[in-house]
Amino acid sequence: MSEVKEAVEQVQESVKKYKDELEKKYEKDIKQLKEEAEKEKKELTDKVKEANLKVAELGGTIEDTINEVKELKAAKGRFRGTASLKYEGLRNNIASGIAQAIGEKKAEIMASAGGAMMKHHEIKAVGDMTSANLATDNYISMLDWRPGMEPTGQFHFRNLVRTLLSETDFIQYPRANTPIGEGSFGRQAAEGDTKPQVDRDYTMQTLTLLPMAAYAVVSRQALRNIIFLQSWLPTSLMDQMEDSEDSAFANTLVAAATGSTSTTGFTGTANVADKLVIYMKNLIKAKYNPNGLAVDPNVWANLILLRPGTAGESYSGPVPVVVDTNGTVRILGKPVYPVNWLTGNRVLIGDWTKAAIVQSEGLTLRQTDSHASLFTSNEICFLLERTEGLAIFRPDAFTTAVIS
Repeated sequence: MSEVKEAVEQVQESVKKYKDELEKKYEKDIKQLKEEAEKEKKELTDKVKEANLKVAELGGTIEDTINEVKELKAAKGRFRGTASLKYEGLRNNIASGIAQAIGEKKAEIMASAGGAMMKHHEIKAVGDMTSANLATDNYISMLDWRPGMEPTGQFHFRNLVRTLLSETDFIQYPRANTPIGEGSFGRQAAEGDTKPQVDRDYTMQTLTLLPMAAYAVVSRQALRNIIFLQSWLPTSLMDQMEDSEDSAFANTLVAAATGSTSTTGFTGTANVADKLVIYMKNLIKAKYNPNGLAVDPNVWANLILLRPGTAGESYSGPVPVVVDTNGTVRILGKPVYPVNWLTGNRVLIGDWTKAAIVQSEGLTLRQTDSHASLFTSNEICFLLERTEGLAIFRPDAFTTAVIS
């Protein structure tokens, strides 16, 4: 028995030894495989986060994309003339979202039947859109909305700044004081000498994000009778919303801008181009990079029709104002944008990286017929909104003035 026991123990010892050698042999390979798996998992997670952030910055959702596809399919049954109306980027998502929202209730609209269409939303008394808003009795042959049916084409404030995302409506961000603190860098004069000391002073800025919103009440009869309403409504509401954003953001930035308008050091009488160059120079001296000029269209016209001195006289040095083949006006290579949200010959020049639109909620569409008399009056309310605010990191990075 002792011999058998000893043989068993020898076998067990051999198995254990073989197992240990095997694990030791492949330990490095297993560790490497685990590390590669973790690396791939992290890369995939980062890509998903990046994709989600890009979608959120555009104010869109996966649902918007799905709705867009549904709208394109539904559009096959609607008369659109010789060419399909195309929207770009976010406009496409919102437009198709509104059209889809209307389409999903088409059966109820056609039957003029009641029922709570969506979550209850309180609204105040408004002017309603009905079939009478269209001054004709012949609705059937009307085209869908087309550019030119109302004024559009504005260059928007959003084209100049970044859009950042916030999880709440109340945010804070630091702004360096001017001067930023005490002390300065310097050379250590001799070995063992005390090196210069500096500090930094900051002030916390607060920003409350508020909804930019509007709503329209439309009768079911209008939705049924006016063929182009489904394409007109989203385009018109979106454009009007962006116009309101332009005015609100521009007024905020004009009120906050503290960039210098001093012309000290310039000899002679400064014309339009001269003043703009001087303002850009002041920003550069303040350590900023002015990368765009937004101006009242009157200033834009005066700039490109500029005649230095007497009529017909040309610059003796390099011409600062250039108009390229696409009609884009540049001054010293920086684009000049004529915008309707600046009036009275006002200009707004700046380093546009020093401001950002902050959003806690992207574009949102709601519809309902469950408030007050909307149900009994056979009407539907459409609400479009976005919760946002303008963060101005450096007011002195922007210069504003009225140029006559």
